[in-house]
Amino acid sequence: MTNKKFTKLELGGKERTFYFGLGFLGMLIENTSSTLETLEGDIKTNPFKVIPELMFYSLKYGYVRKDLQPDFNKYDVSDWIDDEGGFESKVVLDFMDGLGESMDPKLPEDKTVKKNKVRPVKK
Repeated sequence: MTNKKFTKLELGGKERTFYFGLGFLGMLIENTSSTLETLEGDIKTNPFKVIPELMFYSLKYGYVRKDLQPDFNKYDVSDWIDDEGGFESKVVLDFMDGLGESMDPKLPEDKTVKKNKVRPVKK
C-alpha cells in the first residue's frame, strides 16, 4: 500500500512502513551528508551507501514519531536489501518509486503517463 506519506513493503521478514515527508527528510539530512539539493546526485554517486540510508531513516522515522526505539540499524537494512536481491529488487524499486512520488506533488492521476522516477543507476 502506497500513498504520498508512506508505503508498506515487505523487508527483513515482515511488513514495514516507510515514511516520506518532512520528518523523514529532516532526520536524513541531519544525520547524513545529503541535502535536498544533492540527494539525486548522491544516489547516483554512491547508491550502496545512500539507498540503505534513505530506507533506514524512512523506517526509523516511523518509530521516532511514536516515541519508540527501532529494533534494527542501518546495517540490518543493508543486509535485508542484499537478501532481497540488491538495488534491482522489487522492494527497493517500490521504495524509490514511493519516494519519487512523494516528492512530486504535481504527478498526473493517469497512471499510463510515464513519470520521472528516482531509481538507482546501473553501473
